[in-house]
Amino acid sequence: MRRFVRFGLLASAILGFAAVLTAGAAPGPPKLSYRAVAPAVTRGEEPTPPPAPPPYDGPVASLYLASAGISSSAPVEQRGTRFENGREVFADPSAPGNIAWYSDSRFGHPGFAGQNSLFAAHINYVNYGNGPFARLTSAEPGSALYVTMDDGASYAYTVLYVTLVPIEVLTSGGMDAIVFPALDVHTERVTLISCGGDFLPNPGGGGEYTSRVVLVAERYVP
Repeated sequence: MRRFVRFGLLASAILGFAAVLTAGAAPGPPKLSYRAVAPAVTRGEEPTPPPAPPPYDGPVASLYLASAGISSSAPVEQRGTRFENGREVFADPSAPGNIAWYSDSRFGHPGFAGQNSLFAAHINYVNYGNGPFARLTSAEPGSALYVTMDDGASYAYTVLYVTLVPIEVLTSGGMDAIVFPALDVHTERVTLISCGGDFLPNPGGGGEYTSRVVLVAERYVP
């Protein structure tokens, strides 16, 4: 009990000492009679970046795909379509060593999102030998296909797949799916087409392949 009383006295003594110190302390600074107000700072808006220039809409200079042996030295020419027996078909390259790019506005143009650009070339040709797409079936999925334009711009596409499509499938509506695929606004496609399958010779010379080799490559457009 005594120990409790002494503790209480000791606590009272400490509090009293603190009160004495407070009473004898020097006066604090006078209260301010005005209020300092910092001027408002206006934060400027983030500058809007200028819109990206539209892609070059001129001719294609070259194609390059190492895994398929497609060299940038093969000439690329603009070709169109023609009608045979009431059916619209793509015109062949004008020379066995050329690559045809179908530049009609209905088809795609390299560099433009949501479009599919079409190219065709021979795998071989009578009295000529191998054409630019002779090794198209050797293209490796995941490899890079480069399309370079006349102005120097170059686009890199990733090969998705190479497939063999029978002529009967193409003539019964399958060609439309190849030429006009459904693409979103961030996808651009390049399609390479050549002959493939079995070769059926004609009695008078030449002949026709039973299928077409179709290579599809795409790139992402931000």
